[in-house]
Amino acid sequence: MTGIEGFEDVRVLGDIELRELLEHGRPEERVWAIWALALRSTGDVSELAHHQDPDPGVRRNLAIVLAGHGELELLCALAHRDPAAEVRGSAMQLIARLAIDGKLAPELVAERARGDVADVRIAVLGTVFAGAPPWLRELARGLIADRDPDVRYEAFEALVRAGELAPARAWLEELPDGEARLALMRWTARGRTRVCAELLAGASRRMRRMLIESVRIASWRELGVAIGADPQLLAALLRRDAGELDHVPLDPLVRATLAEPHDHWLRAIRTRLAAVDHISGELSVLLPDLHECCAHRVAELERELERWRGQDADLEVALEDARIDIEATLDQVSRVLVH
Repeated sequence: MTGIEGFEDVRVLGDIELRELLEHGRPEERVWAIWALALRSTGDVSELAHHQDPDPGVRRNLAIVLAGHGELELLCALAHRDPAAEVRGSAMQLIARLAIDGKLAPELVAERARGDVADVRIAVLGTVFAGAPPWLRELARGLIADRDPDVRYEAFEALVRAGELAPARAWLEELPDGEARLALMRWTARGRTRVCAELLAGASRRMRRMLIESVRIASWRELGVAIGADPQLLAALLRRDAGELDHVPLDPLVRATLAEPHDHWLRAIRTRLAAVDHISGELSVLLPDLHECCAHRVAELERELERWRGQDADLEVALEDARIDIEATLDQVSRVLVH
């Protein structure tokens, strides 16, 4: 078909010629053919009808009009033929939602998602939600191994939304450190740190440590569920912000200290214990071990004092101050043990 220079040349063609142009025309001719067929099929298309040579933004609106009027064949043609990825992506999102509702075959979605560019695959992944049908979750699981890193990340988020946590966590665990940190930075953005920490509570220590190191602001309130009583993870948090020690509850602080004693943690425990009259529940069972930990540390400091006495005045003062601090903690532990 020759002599076509613009939309005006296309809109006067018959339906058979338009559909032939849709199949075999140049990219811009295919757009014009879809546009002409849509105007004939939908009738009143309001503002869209005033655009003689629709740009990609208008064509995205056209996809909505076609879906609303039930012109699914033309909608599929737009998703397949339009030269702009953003238009194909918008059309594919509508097709995916129609497939979820049973109005189109899921195979249409899977075929186009796997065969089109990354932007289109990402658009389809945006339709995955909690309770998504099995075929859509399977598509997301497949795209988590996509060649494009942005598609892989969007597939990860889609799996999280769909409740497919096992493959989502497995993907994170297998990433190299650099890519994992980037994924965690993106995932925790927009105030989602606590949700991410909850989902990673059962992940490896490596992954939880990278979470602590990757968030914009590290706080116990947001990350505590992923830290628990792990002393290495608590230390990672305090490296980000030492002041967060004031917000760590007594139970995980005691457990972390017993696993890996630190003088400043013992001082923080003393402050907590000074504010209570007695300890009950599971924490009370740990008090004898905490008492022994404090007594052992006091004995160590006394030996160090004897070693350095008269040799380094500054170090001697520091060791004496530390001994006094830990003895004060020991006194507080003894007090609550009696009660």
